[in-house]
Amino acid sequence: MKFDGFIIFTVSIMVLILTQRMLQREIQIILLLLTRKPNLAIGIFSIILLPGVFIHEFSHLLMAIILRVPVRKISLLPEVTKHGKIRLGFVQTAKSDVIRDSLIGLAPLIIGLFIVAYIGTQKLGFTALMDATYEANLNSFLISLKNLPKMTDFGLWFYFAFAISTTMIPSEADRQSWKIIILVILIILAVVIISGLGGWMVDHIYPAINKWLLSISFVLMVSVLVHLLIFLPTWILRAVIFRITGLQYVNQQN
Repeated sequence: MKFDGFIIFTVSIMVLILTQRMLQREIQIILLLLTRKPNLAIGIFSIILLPGVFIHEFSHLLMAIILRVPVRKISLLPEVTKHGKIRLGFVQTAKSDVIRDSLIGLAPLIIGLFIVAYIGTQKLGFTALMDATYEANLNSFLISLKNLPKMTDFGLWFYFAFAISTTMIPSEADRQSWKIIILVILIILAVVIISGLGGWMVDHIYPAINKWLLSISFVLMVSVLVHLLIFLPTWILRAVIFRITGLQYVNQQN
């Protein structure tokens, strides 16, 4: 039995979360250094990511409506939480069952993946770039990378891909009900294995799941690529600002 789908999916989402945090941190530092005003920096940061924030919160809202969970409050205004983290928006819903809460929390990732997949394949031509990556063909990768800016409205679609992919990961609040779901899935798998149905699942169900995970991994890697293409010039810009101004960023945690 091959686990390539599960492995690639796990690695892809971990790398995306890492690159997302790194890139957002660099952007926030640059804005803070340029404005010298935390509130203004947060405001500009929220405007930069506004398309992604809108899609994220709209996904919560849409899923809540579909599942008939009452929506109490909606906000697209940024704020700093009591834990010192930036919250760019939120959709507050009534408490329901664990299944519906989990689906509402997962909605931004589901819709975000579909949108990024469409932009990456239809508008940015990332398919050739990802094929070259999987084949470890450096020459093809460089040629595909060079041709990217030639795509129609490349800058606009690249921006949308970044804004949506960097905000589609469910927040800590979105993931609160996932622990129970994961526990239930593990219990079901244990029962299946003990009952002797494990072999049947491997033959009939796992191949489809493996293929599905590979498809999702492709979209996640497109998102990672978008972040990496922005990270290098952003990191260089931050270093230049440090050099010119003589300022440094110190992360103070209480």
